[in-house]
Amino acid sequence: MVTVGQLVAGRYRVLHPIGEGGMSRVFLAHDEADDAPVAIKRCTLPDGLTPDEQDVFRVWTAREARSFALVDHPNVVRPLDVLHDDEAPWIVMEFVPSRSLQQVLDESGPLPPARVAGIGLAVLEGLLAVRRAGLLHLDVKPSNVLIADDGRVMLSDFGPAVSAEGVRALAGAGIVLGSPKYLAPERLLDGIALPESDLWSLGATLYHAVEGRPPFVRPTTVETLRAVAEETPEPPTQAGPLTEVIVALLRRNPANRPEPPMVEYALRAVTGQPADRPALPPAKAPGQPAGRPGRRRVAVAATLVGVLVALIAVVALVRPDNGSGTPAAASLPSAPSDYYWYTSPGGSRVMLPLELPASGNAAGDVSAGGTDDRPRLEINIAGGPQGSVLETLTSDETTRSGGGGYRRLRIEDTLDGGAEWEYLYTPGGFGSSLHGIQRVVVADGRLYRFTWETTARTWPSEVFRFRTIVQSFQPPPGS
Repeated sequence: MVTVGQLVAGRYRVLHPIGEGGMSRVFLAHDEADDAPVAIKRCTLPDGLTPDEQDVFRVWTAREARSFALVDHPNVVRPLDVLHDDEAPWIVMEFVPSRSLQQVLDESGPLPPARVAGIGLAVLEGLLAVRRAGLLHLDVKPSNVLIADDGRVMLSDFGPAVSAEGVRALAGAGIVLGSPKYLAPERLLDGIALPESDLWSLGATLYHAVEGRPPFVRPTTVETLRAVAEETPEPPTQAGPLTEVIVALLRRNPANRPEPPMVEYALRAVTGQPADRPALPPAKAPGQPAGRPGRRRVAVAATLVGVLVALIAVVALVRPDNGSGTPAAASLPSAPSDYYWYTSPGGSRVMLPLELPASGNAAGDVSAGGTDDRPRLEINIAGGPQGSVLETLTSDETTRSGGGGYRRLRIEDTLDGGAEWEYLYTPGGFGSSLHGIQRVVVADGRLYRFTWETTARTWPSEVFRFRTIVQSFQPPPGS
């Protein structure tokens, strides 16, 4: 039990409670070492865990809290310290005088679409900072969005698992955490978490802000969870120009949700800020996002790499070809400021990070990076007419598995008809371990293989760039 006046870790004097959730209580405290106010969160164990599951929860809550200390962004509440305890850890955070979006909605009712769009932009910026650190939030909801007294909008209170590894560890112990009304379907069905899962929760939060209620309102938690697992939310009726982006964010299949730049441009248009916003992409063929218990769980492949909606149509500036290959055609979609378009001598086109100069050949193959600790990218034709893409990768594995500390992580079909092979190996059997992925996609009736290898240390952040590269690829004309 936490009492007013209690001194935590010989430093933080508890003053009074300022918030409470299903698995934590947050207190205002005084940091007696720095003579400053702080928010201090007391984590609590979920009910019904076995002793072994409790141990897993304690370990991962503390470990993940240290992970999100890497996120430094004005739209994210900054963690300051993690304190160990025999029962569950304490997390010390900066104190932000504020009200939560939930409090604002409780007091004022639904908000105008333009106001909600501005809040959504700030939350999105915070989520992008989280993603750049290779992490997830996993508990985006109105009570975790703070409206600061100085006008800032800040994302607070990360879930106990903020990395893919943490999600797997807790799911392996039978623990799937989150607020039922804002929990993405794939998290409930398979216990997996993707960056797109945070986008679904953002959509649910925006829905609540304009409608005055979350997407699924049911009498009991069990009925709410069943609705999340099996139903599609009814479109909002008070969202006005926000309707399209909210509906897109709440698509059940994570592969059909829009990429963050698309969301940003849609929200900016609603706020009245200048934006050249294309239409959000239509949903693909209907289907479950992650499968159901007893079905083949193909969405495990999406845990790190997934299938994303096109990024390339929504950003601002076409970059030059950086001196490699044929200059990109003027008709190409815009590239982000840290990418450029590369066109191979064979006519294939792909969007690459600026620091990865590329070369290619008349067949449309592309090579980039692979030096100075940079990721290595290879794109080449894997076969003729579409066959078994999974067999293509499985047969190729035999060339890699003969030595060098090789270890398969997975070989699986993907939701778009392709396949992925993820692995670890040590070149030459010594030195730094590399983390690699090969993805085979079908384009214009041919199979194209993408190979991406980087150090195991940089994998969590680099894998997101691989997604963008794969999604941007255009095969040679007439192939």
